[in-house]
Amino acid sequence: MFPTEAKIEWKRVPSNHLSEHSHHTLREEEKHLLKLLAKTGIVSGGQVQAHGILGQSERKSRSLLNRMFYQKKIIEHKLSTSKKEYKIYTLGPVGAKLVNVPYAPDYWYFYKESEAVQRIMAFDLYLQMCRYFGTDVEIKPGEPPYVYTFSIGVKTYKIGAIWDNLTTFVETYRWNPPEDRVILVCSDLSSISSLIQYFEEHTPIRAATCQDLRQGLVIYKPGKNGWEK
Repeated sequence: MFPTEAKIEWKRVPSNHLSEHSHHTLREEEKHLLKLLAKTGIVSGGQVQAHGILGQSERKSRSLLNRMFYQKKIIEHKLSTSKKEYKIYTLGPVGAKLVNVPYAPDYWYFYKESEAVQRIMAFDLYLQMCRYFGTDVEIKPGEPPYVYTFSIGVKTYKIGAIWDNLTTFVETYRWNPPEDRVILVCSDLSSISSLIQYFEEHTPIRAATCQDLRQGLVIYKPGKNGWEK
């Protein structure tokens, strides 16, 4: 996942873009991405490709993303590190209208940089849980330090994403180990090794890595020797 020095360059959308592009129709391959963005708010271009969200080859997906951006179905932004630039996407005003969801113009400016990256990290988990359970997972904003709350039937999960905020979780769990179901998304298990000391084997907390989540729903739990499958 992105190093902690990453910076995001957001784009604003002129208010006249909705009227200029409102005649566009919705392709079936676009609908899935727009509905995901309506729920999660943000996704990286790499995630769109890795999960085959547009159902196209890598080249055709890039072309379709560019067209959707031109039509303001989605909005493209730039996340930069010292070595690389990444494209990230949010829902555009035309896309919101086409899938009939409420829309706040330039809503991404309300995201702190850390929150935006945490949302991107949690996207992989959300998508894999939807696929695993064969149904849409209800998603709501989480109470800090968690970025989301996921609900599936009667079960609720607090979702945390570890990026530049490990200290916050250390301070939280040092005094109050979780009693409710928690899933932490991290770049790799070594990045959350310092948390394991606060958990017992029965603690209702699980972990998932960004790399594993590109392949499927791979979950780890606290064990005698650290995080175990």
